[in-house]
Amino acid sequence: MSPGVLDYAQFSRACREGDMSTVESIVTPQSRTPAFLHEGLFNALGSGNVDVARYLLDSGAPITKITPSWALAAPQGQQKPLFELFLQHGWSVNTPGFYGAVLLPSVIRAGNDALLDWFLENGADPNLGKQQDNRDRFGGPETNSCEALETAAEIGTVETVQKLLNAGAKIDNGAPLYHAAGACPPGSNPHAGLITSSKEFDGARISVMELLVKNGARVNDKLISRHMTAQYPIVNAVMVGAIERVKWLLSEGTDPDMKGQFGSARDYARKVSSDETKRVLQVL
Repeated sequence: MSPGVLDYAQFSRACREGDMSTVESIVTPQSRTPAFLHEGLFNALGSGNVDVARYLLDSGAPITKITPSWALAAPQGQQKPLFELFLQHGWSVNTPGFYGAVLLPSVIRAGNDALLDWFLENGADPNLGKQQDNRDRFGGPETNSCEALETAAEIGTVETVQKLLNAGAKIDNGAPLYHAAGACPPGSNPHAGLITSSKEFDGARISVMELLVKNGARVNDKLISRHMTAQYPIVNAVMVGAIERVKWLLSEGTDPDMKGQFGSARDYARKVSSDETKRVLQVL
């Protein structure tokens, strides 16, 4: 194995394991390329090695469009210190990756509440999001996006949704109620057949839905999308077997006969739903 290849293998391992003395011994004696340093940074970030990451950034490792996302693979307790390093080296919480994608939605998916708070405290804009049409790989984000709020509505807590609303997230940018109504149990696919949501999983979204309606979401709003979708919250809820959400939407005045691309809630229930859902929608 040539010395260069040996250096590279040792360097990657040292960055991954947090072996600072080995990292310094390889970086210090000679000028290393940005690509070489960046590979080490990738390994340090994924393992949560803050000191190694700081050293590499100080030594000239670049922050590319995808670099910050690797910090989300680190142990949760190390994620915030890693993002603080990025801030110190010219990155911002609203810096876009490819196709305008910002990190806030990914932070919400990661479920790290402390990191979400830190992002918002440092000015993360919940109305920024990836380009809907992928028009420009190196372009900026949509400025009227609902990606962050829709993500929180689907998988986050009511507290997370409230934090985004407090930070200025605009419900009218998208359809967060639709996404909350259609939240699926992990690993399930409504297009593959009948889904049975547990009462606990089903009902857990209702507090989020109540908050969204309180802040201006409307139960009969139609999702506008270039993709084929259920379009209405109640149809989405029927598709995922969310009986408690269906009941709640009906109690809030939703119309079960509104027809989207998959038909109305009653149409869909007749084809694919449990007997209980059929009874609730009066189609049994």
